Amino acid sequence: GFHYTLTDLLQQELPEYESRPHTETVSLESKSKDMESVLALLPQEKEFVTEDGLSGTLSLQLDTVQVEAAGYGSSTREVSATRSYPNLASQDTASIPKSIEEDGRPLTLQNIDWRTDNTASVAGYAMGDRYTAVATYTGTATSSYVTGYTVTADYSGTVSRIALNRVRYVAIFEGEPLEPAVPMEEPGDGLAQFNWAAILLPLGVVFTVGGVIGACLFVKRRRESKEEDTE
Repeated sequence: GFHYTLTDLLQQELPEYESRPHTETVSLESKSKDMESVLALLPQEKEFVTEDGLSGTLSLQLDTVQVEAAGYGSSTREVSATRSYPNLASQDTASIPKSIEEDGRPLTLQNIDWRTDNTASVAGYAMGDRYTAVATYTGTATSSYVTGYTVTADYSGTVSRIALNRVRYVAIFEGEPLEPAVPMEEPGDGLAQFNWAAILLPLGVVFTVGGVIGACLFVKRRRESKEEDTE
């Protein structure tokens, strides 16, 4: 019985709490692989924000800490070795090896230092001077070394957010009462409802026509009576 019209529309934000477990892997560089030095680079807790906007405090998982070599470099140094060759009859280099091997590396003769031995005798006979050759050999050694280390570790915990992605709308209507409808007439008795005009009108027509016909017949009959009397 009322007609309502929209008068106002209210918008209400509906905050929604969302949370889930999350694990974040971090990677950083270290100059040493010593675990004490590595752990000094990793805080026990870290604040993280996910790509979809959830945030939280995550804790370091010690069993996931790994240290790997990040790269290698090489260095070259000069190495040397000496060899003594005593009791040589002369300072002849032909008997001196031109190269040797030291710790698996080949070395090349670089210099010879000749030393004179004391005069020796054999069976009472004097012998000439003898010589000792002190040979110096040189070469190069190449070694590799780690340039640095990469440390990886996992942080785990719970991230959450309060989302404002839901909205509720409240529509306000004001109503007015409708005008009351006109009541229908109460049905009366049979006579009030009977349509007499539908019957009387045709009867009147019939009586009128009948009267005209009768009058015509009466006039005609009088004329005929007068004619008979005249004859």
